[in-house]
Amino acid sequence: MIKIIRKIRQKLLIENKFNKYLFYAMGEIFLVAIGILIALQVNNLNTIHSEKQNLDKYLEKISSNIKDDIFTAQRMLESRMEVAKLCDRATKLIVNRDFSDQVTITNALFAMIIEQPINFNRSGFESLKNSGYLRHISDSGLENLIYKYNNAVDQVLYEEASLQMWANDLELEQHKSGFSAKWLELENKPNRKLTDIVGNYSNELYQHPGHNITLSLLFRGHLFPEFLTGFYEEQITIGLELIKAIDEYKK
Repeated sequence: MIKIIRKIRQKLLIENKFNKYLFYAMGEIFLVAIGILIALQVNNLNTIHSEKQNLDKYLEKISSNIKDDIFTAQRMLESRMEVAKLCDRATKLIVNRDFSDQVTITNALFAMIIEQPINFNRSGFESLKNSGYLRHISDSGLENLIYKYNNAVDQVLYEEASLQMWANDLELEQHKSGFSAKWLELENKPNRKLTDIVGNYSNELYQHPGHNITLSLLFRGHLFPEFLTGFYEEQITIGLELIKAIDEYKK
């Protein structure tokens, strides 16, 4: 089209028809401008499509992380409930001065003082946040749900960390008082593997100052999971909502 107009323009110049030449020159400029606008629009559409694909990949990763996190949360919640039952049984044994089941007492105390690592995976969210694509989410409800889920995870981690710090402080007090050394008979049975250790709770330890610390550990171990359950259930519920919202957004 431009070649045709150029030939016409040259013919008009030769024939000295300036007005018609000006008309065709403007037409040529108009066509060039239209071409540029179309090219920009196509480029813009390609950019939008590329951004949508990249955003979908980040959201897919987040969804995958959440599925793993929900499995971890359910496993931790089940573990905490088992620890609660174990602490309850150990407490009853000690209070009744029934030292016939030393394994239960040992396992209950170890469950409270040995840290259980929690590995929630938020690499997808961090990648999305650092990429700058978070601003491309057109659904404010989805964006709010992403932040709400991460806040729920933070709350679970905070509560778990609080319990562990409290338990570690009490364990230190037990160690300072000499209770742990007597209970585990460290002088008579040194260098044992953790899996081979069974404490020896006795009437002598019942009178020891560390005895009350032990009851505090077991008491909280029995009650804490009920308190913690709500935080885990909230994380799981929001996580399931977020997975569904991501699937809907990607359609």
